[in-house]
Amino acid sequence: MNTVYLDVLIAENMLMNFVILHITSRITSTASSIKRLMFGAAVGTAYAVVALYIETFFTALAGKLILSAFMVVIVFWPVNFKRFMRFSVFFYAVTFLFAGVSFAVLLSGNTKAVSNLLITVCLGYLLITVLENYIKKNKNKKNISANVYIQFDKNSGEGVWLPAIVDTGNSLRDPFSGKPVIIAEVAAVEDMIPGEICEQIKDNSLNFVTEGILSTSSGAEWLKRLRMIPYKAIGTENGMLTGFKADVVRIMEGGEEGTKGKGAELTGIVVCLYAEALFDDEEYKALLAPEMIA
Repeated sequence: MNTVYLDVLIAENMLMNFVILHITSRITSTASSIKRLMFGAAVGTAYAVVALYIETFFTALAGKLILSAFMVVIVFWPVNFKRFMRFSVFFYAVTFLFAGVSFAVLLSGNTKAVSNLLITVCLGYLLITVLENYIKKNKNKKNISANVYIQFDKNSGEGVWLPAIVDTGNSLRDPFSGKPVIIAEVAAVEDMIPGEICEQIKDNSLNFVTEGILSTSSGAEWLKRLRMIPYKAIGTENGMLTGFKADVVRIMEGGEEGTKGKGAELTGIVVCLYAEALFDDEEYKALLAPEMIA
């Protein structure tokens, strides 16, 4: 009979669960806070401890599947069914990869638990980093261009077609609906937006956007559409982008301006407004998330 030390069991499970959840977050380009990652890892660790004393359900496959689903929901909330399945697939893939690395380390003859764990984490992390870089490199070669039709108010005025490109690194989502967002240059859509709002965004006065909206005659309508989308970038840890929910969004790969009635229509999409040019050559005016043309 092997002796199991509770403190070692807890430390090992916390470390492995945290690393697996962190890597899942990383390869899916989905930001998750340290608190959520720690909480998810703690839930998995608590399950492992309880399983020492209560068998049957806790050691059965059904119990483990429910546990993994719970961990995914905790770390990546909010999730719809499609996102849940995507996160679960990557979570299991990373878990199986680490299991394989751990088995290979055991076959090497090293019998020290701590050494095995550290070697497994290091090798697993290195292997996934190499695979991730390879996949991203190939994805970047397949960037897809498209045209996106945006109309904020379908009952008044016309919309506009913008040349866009699918950005595999665009993982921004509306916190309320969980749907991916479009990033568009404010100058490209300014004819559809009150001038006060455009000027404040161009001046980066995002803290006063709401005040500007309320001062206009159409303020109430635009206030209903307002969304503040959090983002992270190099040099910006807690940035915010101003966005508005559009009534009509249509995307056409290779579509032409004037084909208003054509293209795949998306609902409940938020268009984030970017103050500067997205590209130096100004060839594209908007960024789309990969899911929008999947």
